[in-house]
Amino acid sequence: MEPTIDLWHVSDMHSPFLILAPMRGVTTMHYRKAFVRHFQGLDAEMAPFITTVPAEKINPKLLKDVLPENNSGLPLIPQLLGKDAAEFVNMAKALHDLGYEEINWNLGCPHKPVRNKGRGSGLLPHPEKIDALLETICAESPCNISVKVRLGISDKSDLLNLIPVLNRHPLSEVIIHPRTAEQMYDGSVDLDAFAEAYELIQHPVCYNGDIFTLAFFQALEPYCIGVHRFMLGRGLLANPFLCEQIKNGNPDIGNPIGRLKAFHDEVFENYRTVIDGDLPMLGKMKEFWRYPGQNLSNARKFLKKVKKCHRLTTYHEILDEYLADAEWTA
Repeated sequence: MEPTIDLWHVSDMHSPFLILAPMRGVTTMHYRKAFVRHFQGLDAEMAPFITTVPAEKINPKLLKDVLPENNSGLPLIPQLLGKDAAEFVNMAKALHDLGYEEINWNLGCPHKPVRNKGRGSGLLPHPEKIDALLETICAESPCNISVKVRLGISDKSDLLNLIPVLNRHPLSEVIIHPRTAEQMYDGSVDLDAFAEAYELIQHPVCYNGDIFTLAFFQALEPYCIGVHRFMLGRGLLANPFLCEQIKNGNPDIGNPIGRLKAFHDEVFENYRTVIDGDLPMLGKMKEFWRYPGQNLSNARKFLKKVKKCHRLTTYHEILDEYLADAEWTA
């Protein structure tokens, strides 16, 4: 069976297709809905992974983050984490019933608790297992299947050994984060390893990893000739204007602090509808500021104050005080 080619995977080579990366606990429906109202340039989103479960445990609560009524309006790709073909297929059928045509299989999660269970990047050294799983998944899933991978557990040989398997199956896309699982997010991405894998893969390829600035994105060109799709994670959370900068080819942004504050306020109100109590809300907002907070001119003092905060009234006073004096540095 040949993979379906549709407009989802067609992009003007002079206009990159930009996708929000899935970040568990951060890029939730509450975050995504607010993001698209305040920033431009993003083309699609991938939801944080849902762990596969037996058919009888699939319910609206499990799928809440990807229910169509909770979406931002941009195309959304659900992502599944699992190692059981039957569970994957049943989840795919449930997601297809919600209207989804594509699902991503997470083969890249680097966290030890995940990979020690043989999920995420823990499957990368076992191409024979992935081959058997894909045989069933691609045959029985009503959705197109893409995969998100890393280079391997400790070196790029895992992905290189896996590529012939990936090429045998009708995947819609292969998303590559060119780090090893053991690196987590430390060190540098291996652009030469990405380019080597890209040349061997016979499916559309999406680049993911360390796109924090317009300059870095532009520097990817020699390694990504023919690549039109790019996934942005921590870099976009830290600088939510980044898609605009990439699409415009210009780092200049008007009223960044005011726009960031308006975005924050909407995210805050979205979470207020589902979270009670000062401490749970503060935990969520401290996580929010972990990323864009680093691009404020007074970041060190601001983040220290927010970290020590225990009451929402104090939190809002800190925001008003420090954002009034802050400049945007990204």
